[in-house]
Amino acid sequence: MPYKKVCPRCGAENVEASPPAPGERWFCSQCGARLDIAEDGRRCSGKSGAPSASSGGDAILGRVLQEFRGILGRPKRVPAESAPPARRQPRTSVLVEQAAQQPASAPEVPAPASPASAPRITTVPTAPPPPRPLPAGPSALQSVPPATPQPASPGASSSAFPDRIITTPAGAPGGGVPGGGIKPFTPGAIFAQRYHILTTRELSYSIYYDAIDLLCPNAACHTLHPQFPANGLCTHCSTPLNTVLIHERRVSGEANVPPDAAVGTAVGTAALALGRAGHPDILFHRDSLAFQQAVYTIVEHPGRWGVLVRGRRTRSPEDALMMLGPIGRVLIYLHQQGLAFTPATASLLENLERLVTFGGDGSVKVADISACVPLSAHDGGRAQVARDIAFLGQTLGYLTTGAPPIAGALEAVPEEHRGIIEAALQGQFPTVAAMLAGLSMAPAPAMGRPLKPIHGQATDPGRKHARNEDSVVTFTFDKAQQGGAVPIGFYMVADGMGGHDAGDVASRMVYQVVTEWILKSKVLPDLRKETRKLTTENIPGNLLKEAVQAANKVLARHASAQQSNMGSTVTAALVIGNIATIANVGDSRTYLLREGQLRQITQDHSLVARLVQAHVITQEQVRSHPQRNQIFRSLGQQEEVEVDTFTMVLLRGDRLILCCDGLWEMVLDTEIQHLVETARSPQQACDALIAAANAAGGEDNISVIVVEME
Repeated sequence: MPYKKVCPRCGAENVEASPPAPGERWFCSQCGARLDIAEDGRRCSGKSGAPSASSGGDAILGRVLQEFRGILGRPKRVPAESAPPARRQPRTSVLVEQAAQQPASAPEVPAPASPASAPRITTVPTAPPPPRPLPAGPSALQSVPPATPQPASPGASSSAFPDRIITTPAGAPGGGVPGGGIKPFTPGAIFAQRYHILTTRELSYSIYYDAIDLLCPNAACHTLHPQFPANGLCTHCSTPLNTVLIHERRVSGEANVPPDAAVGTAVGTAALALGRAGHPDILFHRDSLAFQQAVYTIVEHPGRWGVLVRGRRTRSPEDALMMLGPIGRVLIYLHQQGLAFTPATASLLENLERLVTFGGDGSVKVADISACVPLSAHDGGRAQVARDIAFLGQTLGYLTTGAPPIAGALEAVPEEHRGIIEAALQGQFPTVAAMLAGLSMAPAPAMGRPLKPIHGQATDPGRKHARNEDSVVTFTFDKAQQGGAVPIGFYMVADGMGGHDAGDVASRMVYQVVTEWILKSKVLPDLRKETRKLTTENIPGNLLKEAVQAANKVLARHASAQQSNMGSTVTAALVIGNIATIANVGDSRTYLLREGQLRQITQDHSLVARLVQAHVITQEQVRSHPQRNQIFRSLGQQEEVEVDTFTMVLLRGDRLILCCDGLWEMVLDTEIQHLVETARSPQQACDALIAAANAAGGEDNISVIVVEME
C-alpha cells in the first residue's frame, strides 16, 4: 500500500511504495525538507546519536537530490547504513563545468535531464561568470537593501560603490594610509551589490576581504541574490556560490580616482587581461574596479591564505628562494607584456601587500596587478625594470630578516644572498632573469649529511566494499651528483571513481602515466642547480604538473571512448634532496607534520571546502556533511585540468602524510597526528592509520603513505 507524507514546510504530498526504514532519510520532492521526523518534532539520529544534520544541511541535501533525480534515478530517501551493492556505485559525485546553454539575460532553472540521456555525474559549472553592469553613482550602495537582481551582461563592468569614509586611523604606522586611511567594510556588508563580505583583514596600506559572489556561477541560471543564502547555494539551482578575495588599495598621489579608472584605461584593461590569462603565479582576476581613492581587485579565492607582511616573519634562505621564484617569474612575464610591477611612489611594504601566501604558508601568488604601470618609451623601460629588480632584491632580504634591506648595511642578510641583493639594489642586473640566474649559481650553504626519506605505505578496501579502487605508488633511488648521491623519492595516492571496474582502471591509469612521465624525465639532470634555478622550465613543480595533466588526458580520452564515468583524485609528492614538490587534484590530501604541528598542505576541490570558505560550515563539520563526497575537480572529466602544486623545504624529522578521503573522513586530524607521532616507523604509522579508519566505520577504500625525513 502506498505510503504518503505531507511536507510540513511546503504542504506537498509525497508518495512512496513503502514507509522508510529505521535510520533512513526521506526528503520532500518539492522543497527538499526532511520528512523522516518523529512525532515530537525531533529528527532521526545518526550513528552517533546526535541529529544527523542541521535543517540547513538537510534542505541542501534534499534540494541536491531533487536536482539529481533525472541523473541518479529518483533517490529521495537515503539509507543511513546499507550493504554494498554487488556492482559498486560511485561514492563521489563530480561537479564539472558546463558551457552556457541559454543567454544570461533570460535565466531559468535548468530542467532535470532524462535518465536515458543524462550523464552519471552531476553537472554544475564553476567557471566565473562575466561581470554585470550596476547602476552608476557614488551612493548607489549604502546601508540599504541592494537593488533587485538583474541578469548578467557579458563584457560589462561594475562601477557602483557606497560612500566611503576616508579617515586617518589612530596609531596607524606613518600616519596611516598615504593620504588618509580607508574605513573597511564590515562583515555582512554587500559590496558593489554583488559581493557579501565575510571577513576583513586590515594591513598598513590596504585591506583584504573574503567575500561571496552573490551571482550564481551556473551559466544557465546567473541569479543575482539580494543577500547571502544561509546554506551557501543558489536558491534557484542549488549551485554553490563562489568565494572570492577582494584587495582594496589606496591609490597614492591622487586625491580622487574617477569611477572605473582601473578598467577604463588602457593600462588597467591590459593588466586585467593579463590577470585573466592563466599565469600559474597570478590569482585569476575576475574584475578590477575603482571609486574615490581606492581600487578594488576581485580575484579567485586561493583557499587558506596569508600575507607576507603579517608579523614580519623571517624565513630560512632556502625557503626565501622558493618563495622568490614565483614573484620573479611574474615580473618577467609582466616585462614581456610591457608593464612594470612597482609604481614609482609605492614602498616595499605596499608592493608586498599585493602578494599572498597559500598552501601552508610556503607558496606565493600575486593577488593584485592593477597597480602595474606601462614601461616608458623614453628609455625602453630600463629604469622601471631596475626598480622591479631592486624590489625583488628587497623582497629576498625582507623574507630572511623581516625588515627592508638597505644598500651598504646588509649584515643581517644571509651571507650567500648579500652580493646578489647589493647588486640588485645598485641596478647591476639588466633583467630579472639575470638576477634569478645569479641566485641559482650562488654557492648554497653546506647542508652536511643529505636528508634521506624513508616511507611506509598501506591500502585497504575498508569495511563497506570488497573491491579496492585506490592505487598507491612509491619509489626511491639515489642519483649521482657532483661526486655524491642525492636521494630522490616519488609518492602518490590515486583514488579511483566510477563504480564497478571503472575506479580500478582509472587509478591504475593515473599510476602508470604519472610514473612513466617522472621516470622518463630522469628526475632532473642536475639537482643542485635545477632545484635552485628559478627561471628554468624543468623545475619539479612543472614536471609534476605536466605528469598529472598527461594522466588526465589519457584518462579523459579513455573514458570518452568507453562512454564511462570513470575518474580519479590524486595527490603526489616528489622529494629531491630536501625539496618537496606536492600536487593534488580533488580531495585526496597531503599533510606536513613538523615539530608537533600537523598542517594540510593541499586544498580540497570539493563542495564542502567551498562551504567552509563561505563560513557556512566549520572544518569540524566537513567529515559528517551529507555532501562531503561532491568534488568539482578531478582527473578524467575533461581533457584540461588545473593542478595545484606546492613547493617547500623539508627539515630533518619532517613527515609527509599522503592519503585519500577514506582516511581523513574517518580519522580526525588530531588522531592522525597522534598515531604518526607515536609510531616507531612510517610503516607502523600507516598500519595504525588504516586500523583507525576501519574502526571508525571504514566507509570507503583507505590508502596512506607516510614519508619521514631522517
